[in-house]
Amino acid sequence: MNKNRVFSWLMAIVLSFGMLLTPLTADAAPQSVDPGQAREDFYEAVDAKLIAGMKINDDASGTGWFYQLRNKVDEELKGYIINYADNIDSYDKNSKEYQLGALYLCAMDADTRNAYCYGTVGNKFLADVDRAQNMEELLSVVMKLDRTYGIGTLFSAGYGVDTKNVDEKVLYVSAGTAFLSKEYWFGEDDYSLSVREAARSFISTLHQINGKTKEDADALADQICTLCRTLSAATYEIQEYYDPEKLYHAYQVSDLKEIFCSGLPMDLFCSLYEAQENNKIIVGEPEYLASFGSLMTDGNLSLLKEYVKTIFYYICSDWSDMESQNALGDFQQAQEGTVTAKSPEKISLSLVKTVLNDFCSQVYVENCFDKESKIEVENMVKQVLDVYRERIIKLDWMQDATKVEAVKKINSMTVKVGYPDQWPSYMDAVRIYSPAEGGNLIDNVLNLYRISIQDSYEKREEPTDRKKWEQADAFTVNAFYMPSENAIYFPAGILQSPFYDKNASAEENWGGIGTVIGHEITHAFDNTGAKYDSKGNYRNWWTQEDLVKFEELSQRVVEYYNGYENAGLQVNGKQTLTENIADLGGVSAITEIACTEGVDRKALYNQYAWIWAVKYTPDATKMLMLSDTHSPGKIRVNAVLSSMPEFYEAYGVVPGDGMYKSPEERVSIW
Repeated sequence: MNKNRVFSWLMAIVLSFGMLLTPLTADAAPQSVDPGQAREDFYEAVDAKLIAGMKINDDASGTGWFYQLRNKVDEELKGYIINYADNIDSYDKNSKEYQLGALYLCAMDADTRNAYCYGTVGNKFLADVDRAQNMEELLSVVMKLDRTYGIGTLFSAGYGVDTKNVDEKVLYVSAGTAFLSKEYWFGEDDYSLSVREAARSFISTLHQINGKTKEDADALADQICTLCRTLSAATYEIQEYYDPEKLYHAYQVSDLKEIFCSGLPMDLFCSLYEAQENNKIIVGEPEYLASFGSLMTDGNLSLLKEYVKTIFYYICSDWSDMESQNALGDFQQAQEGTVTAKSPEKISLSLVKTVLNDFCSQVYVENCFDKESKIEVENMVKQVLDVYRERIIKLDWMQDATKVEAVKKINSMTVKVGYPDQWPSYMDAVRIYSPAEGGNLIDNVLNLYRISIQDSYEKREEPTDRKKWEQADAFTVNAFYMPSENAIYFPAGILQSPFYDKNASAEENWGGIGTVIGHEITHAFDNTGAKYDSKGNYRNWWTQEDLVKFEELSQRVVEYYNGYENAGLQVNGKQTLTENIADLGGVSAITEIACTEGVDRKALYNQYAWIWAVKYTPDATKMLMLSDTHSPGKIRVNAVLSSMPEFYEAYGVVPGDGMYKSPEERVSIW
């Protein structure tokens, strides 16, 4: 389940940003494109008719090909999960079928959820918070919950791969949550203001559900929001979370004593987290942790106890009572601009996929995936890696010493296609209790979290397993690059039309999954991935001259994308830099394959534009422009192709055309 991934401090660099959306009713390949329209606005020429026919469901915030496939995968898994639930008594209680069916039944059992609310563990935790007489006692309570169940409130700690030495694991420490990102807390646009108000309303509702009067809950929500806004000032901007320099700050365990104003019970900390005071720890956001630490005084005890309960209510709102689940749905609606909330059935299925993700992956691979695709896509990846290797060798701006390291990185890259060769061992210890056995949702979820957290501690001394899938589920419709692994992931979920089909043309497959492959490989050399060596260590392997040149080229990409707009909003070239570099490099590499193998470039580019057809609600558009590291779909197509000389040749683009950029304006790194 996902809690064993919580301490991977650099996010996987991914292909898309997605939500659960409606199916499309269109072919998986674009039809003929008018050349004149293509030269003016290629995205509109290819996708306008398709987008016009898209309908966003009332409980969704957008639609597109990625999301159609997510719906398809969800429907497939839904059929199996509900069948397991309907026939629960026919399965062995230790089987994956029983675990999936039992958890779904618990999620749908509204009466039991309302009766148990926060369950045995949660209710005891809340009572212990109320009983805390000072900061040391409160910190003791929250530490025990975090260590045992991976639920961090005031702060979290856990072991993960040391990004400067991936052969070892180290203790990472982080502060609690500011509830919303800095962009929302400090934005003065109407959308940010509306999200802040929705957050305040959500917090108030949670406290009303848990016994406070509306007047008291509203007053407390104002206090919590003020606290979170103040704390968020010390957090990073979204693009900074992709900078390993920002996320790697080494301290010793003993330093926590000063950070937490001597309120942290160090003996208990060391005992719980199996550490010594002279052990190394990594803090991702030291200023943010220090901001939290400065508040850890007995004078703030009352407010911090309410903050802890707020965060716990929030984290558990999908697993506890139905009122809390509905309140969360209202909050999400306000952020995404959806008309209606998701149904209890849909929420329950999503929860099962999230909590029992590895079990769902097994079911999907066994029943829904053509395993021949794994071999064929692995061969495509090898071909793109070969092309990339040669492109690096031929670069005119990079010196030989840096090229050697870059080629070494290509040669060492781990390729993970479809599904893992071995499923995680913790799955054998999982036991979900159905309602008929007296089971309830939150106790089942927390027990599963306990198993996963304990498994991570028991294995922290083991060598890093480079074959292990840490950041992707097999049913995921997406692709990933993990810098600290130097690994690329192409889960089974994305290996279907319109991205890949063994019966499709070369143009369709190279324009679909081919550009995805090129994109993920390029992430190894974007402004984040380029800071990691062939083994996945965060290490500078560049000559100083080449690093300066790379940064100059990257700045040109920032400025190039700053010139684009979407829905009247300017693209933030700095925020989207990693993904823009990956788009540019990926399509360029696939274009070279097309030229070498006689693949029709027009059809290739058509398919590339086709896979990025998307439609969002106005609020979702604003949310993505504010918080997503990807450029909007239209920009991912037009900005990339306007920098490709081969696109100009294929479509005859000339000065005066909408797609035209002068050679001096065009950008290229890889």
